[in-house]
Amino acid sequence: MADYRLTATDAVIRTTDNAGIPNDPANHDWIAYQGWLAAGGVPDPYQPPINPELDSFAGKTIAQVLGV
Repeated sequence: MADYRLTATDAVIRTTDNAGIPNDPANHDWIAYQGWLAAGGVPDPYQPPINPELDSFAGKTIAQVLGV
């Protein structure tokens, strides 16, 4: 696990405390992130949220979902 994780936007998440860090050149956390990148850091990729309820319908027909 990297120190940072990408998001669906241009913000990042600091993995140690799940803090959201906006893309703001005046934000000290963003500056620290940019330094980490410059030193060779590679953030974890964006992982879309998993919705088990929707995933349970994947590959099923409407009849199968409705049980008819």
